[in-house]
Amino acid sequence: MSEPPGDDVGARGHGAGGPPLSRVAAMVLVGALVVVAVVVVLLVAYRARQALLLAFTGFFLAVGFEPGVAWLTRHGARRGLAVALIALGAVAVGAVLVAVLVVPGLRQIGELARGAPQVLDRLAARFGGSSTGVGATLADPATHATVSEVSQEVGQLLASALTAVFSALGLLLGGAAAALTTLVLLVYFGLAMPRIHAGLARLLGTPDRVDTLDEALARVGGYVSGQVLVSLIAGGTSFVFFLIAGVPYPALLALVVALFDALPQVGAFFASLIGTVVALSQSWGLAVVTLAFFCAYQAVENYLIAPRVFSRTIDLSPLAAFLAVLVGASFGGLLGALVALPVTAAVKIVLARVLAARRSRTTRRSEASSTGRAARRRRPPRPAATVSVGGGRRAIRRRARGPG
Repeated sequence: MSEPPGDDVGARGHGAGGPPLSRVAAMVLVGALVVVAVVVVLLVAYRARQALLLAFTGFFLAVGFEPGVAWLTRHGARRGLAVALIALGAVAVGAVLVAVLVVPGLRQIGELARGAPQVLDRLAARFGGSSTGVGATLADPATHATVSEVSQEVGQLLASALTAVFSALGLLLGGAAAALTTLVLLVYFGLAMPRIHAGLARLLGTPDRVDTLDEALARVGGYVSGQVLVSLIAGGTSFVFFLIAGVPYPALLALVVALFDALPQVGAFFASLIGTVVALSQSWGLAVVTLAFFCAYQAVENYLIAPRVFSRTIDLSPLAAFLAVLVGASFGGLLGALVALPVTAAVKIVLARVLAARRSRTTRRSEASSTGRAARRRRPPRPAATVSVGGGRRAIRRRARGPG
């Protein structure tokens, strides 16, 4: 007996109780297209990673300088004029830094590499000469050669790091072109910041999410502008001290202090260690004075400057800040280490708001459930039910049920 053709079509079009084959094929096709699209986007992002990094740097600086722009606009300046003033101020400060610290510092790196043997000989003499283990190691010609090579590598690394502050694109186009491109992007992002904020607010929708966005951007902007100010103070103060005290390579050391000051927990220690060791090549007295200067300045910065600048920007424990810097440095080098702290602070704000909203919803559900159970307990008993039997009416009493 032959089966009906309709049953055969149904068996071919459906699995054993599953969806039709056409639907399965469509799902597989959509999944494959999604995978291909993700791969294409990743490949494009990788090919354009330098330009994307440059754009990120410009946007990050625009967010960082947004508090200054907002302050100028609150005092009557139009946004275009405020952004122009901030950009011109950044150019002026950058030009002064390049002329006073960067160019002399890079030149002094070469002098340090050439004079490394003499510096090590003086350090060896401070530690007792060849009669002691430390002095013999410092006076060893192999140590001289190693330190000279390391000094040259450090010079190249420092030059690359300074360029990387603008972006990795500077390695290809040069630091000046990268700085100019970053400045242009800073101006564009600064002018477009209200529209960017409005678009993000429409995307987020609810006022609570918009408030979270505002707080996160305020933390990032406050930290970036504050850290620039603190690093400038640290570098400028150290440069003046090195010049007055007669510490060798003052511009180079001041540049090192300014860069390391942006790294929390460990930056100040390494900067003071480098400055004290260089001062020790001259005399024990100069090394002691240099160490005392760093201790005094760190006390002033930690208890007077930093609390005023970072009071409402970074709310991270020392361990969290240190781990954030390590992770950022592993991903993006110096730029990653500098960006890690404000990004971590912003992520902390978002997570705190999300968890607070979830706890609030859980509390409301619990209160609603408790209110419902209490209302059911207070419900009055049901009236007696009657049924009709044989034309007459007979009341059937039944006990009212409790809740549930």
